[in-house]
Amino acid sequence: MPNKSLAIIAAIAVIGLLFLVYLAATFESPEGTRTVDIAVPVPRAPEPIQRVETPAPTPAPILPTERPAPEPVVVNEPVVPEVVEEIIDLPVLNESDAFLTERIQGLETGTRLLSLIVSDDVIRKFVVFVDNVADGNLPQLEYPVRRPSQAMAVRELDENLFEMQTVSYQRYTPIVDGLAAVNPERVIPIYRMMKPLFQEAYRELGYGSRNFDDTLVRAIDTVLNARTAEGPFQLIKPKVMYIYADSEIERLSPVEKQLLRLGPQNAEKLKLALRQYRERLTTP
Repeated sequence: MPNKSLAIIAAIAVIGLLFLVYLAATFESPEGTRTVDIAVPVPRAPEPIQRVETPAPTPAPILPTERPAPEPVVVNEPVVPEVVEEIIDLPVLNESDAFLTERIQGLETGTRLLSLIVSDDVIRKFVVFVDNVADGNLPQLEYPVRRPSQAMAVRELDENLFEMQTVSYQRYTPIVDGLAAVNPERVIPIYRMMKPLFQEAYRELGYGSRNFDDTLVRAIDTVLNARTAEGPFQLIKPKVMYIYADSEIERLSPVEKQLLRLGPQNAEKLKLALRQYRERLTTP
């Protein structure tokens, strides 16, 4: 039975195939007709899109903000009182002692200082003393400062051989302390005010127009550069005056030998005071 079914299906398939062949062989195109080939439209390529690049906007320049000018600051400067220089009529040189004494008396230590200096012809004696010290010498007679009233203390070691006692240094201590106690800031203005009189006394020594300030500074330097030494010092007395037994010490200048008689402590105090005066004399 199955074989019959398969044979029937096969026969139908063959008949259908033959029928299709027949239709294909007998088919004709209708008369008066032509075949038109219709061109298949070719799709156009899309036109390129032109991109117009818009330039980025240029940022506007940032202009500095104009700030209002600051109002000027008014500084009220302190009112400096006008310094009116006192016009002082200086006395003549021969009558200058009372004028100078009055000015020294106005110092804090004026009374003490007046007790140490001479009372007559002070400016001339001071100028002569300074002129000698500038050359390492001491005047023979006139000093502007009173000399000690005590004699130098010595101890006899042998026949015509003595030793200076350190107690002798104390003779000069009141003089050195009195001079060192004077404030240079108070003394220099007095000297500047009376400078014409000092200059006149200096001209009397034959120095013409040479500035006395230069000689004064040179005298201070002579003392500052003088060496000091510790005692005791041996002395001999060939005549009236003692001299140093050590010939090397005796050959020192009179100023250097005087500093030895002051003693090392007094000499250093004197030098310290003189340095302050020198600084103020050389400062414009």
